[in-house]
Amino acid sequence: MKKLFYLLFGAGLLFNSCAKEDSNDVNQDKIWTKYELFYNQNEDKTHALAQFRFGGATGTLLELTDSTGASVTFNGTVMPYAPLWGAHHLEFAGNITSGSFVYTNTNGTTYSNAIPAGTQSLSFPLGFDTIQKSQAQTLAWAGTALAPNESVSVFVGSWTWGEDALFYTEADGATEIIMAVNQMANLAEGQATVYMDRTLRTGLAQGTSEGGFVQYKYRANNATVQVIP
Repeated sequence: MKKLFYLLFGAGLLFNSCAKEDSNDVNQDKIWTKYELFYNQNEDKTHALAQFRFGGATGTLLELTDSTGASVTFNGTVMPYAPLWGAHHLEFAGNITSGSFVYTNTNGTTYSNAIPAGTQSLSFPLGFDTIQKSQAQTLAWAGTALAPNESVSVFVGSWTWGEDALFYTEADGATEIIMAVNQMANLAEGQATVYMDRTLRTGLAQGTSEGGFVQYKYRANNATVQVIP
């Protein structure tokens, strides 16, 4: 199970439940939607993801089925449901930074949402190979400062439950992230993999009363570090 968690995190998969229902079985105006383009530099692939949930961001996962007339497309291509992702999914070679999702529900109502413009990349600084867990550390990424609606997250992962750390900032103009001592207290000493994501997220241009969001996420090449006392 531990290995599966990191495989999912490494692919960009963090969702609450694998259980799902058919979208036809619920009130169509209570369907929450998440659209994402996720570029992973480690594999040089872009994943287009459309996730539907009943009642909100933590609600039951929903699958759109052709038999009910419901569908979702990205740039005109129908997106099949992928259980591993918990979402409708397509993948592309290289870094795709723009495009539009079009969702049609069982009532024939259509919603169109484009990926927000202004996507940016980032990378770990040269020489980032050690984390001293007993001392706060400033990690300045290589890339532009954060603009409104952007965030950066850094995850330090070991292979032992509870011996990980997650850091996050969404401050406008930020160029670095602070790795505080208290957040690193449970890090396992030894080799660890560090993931860094930059996300640009906006609200939906078109959606149900339940809402949702659309975003572009860029994952830098992972860093391998040594965690020391």
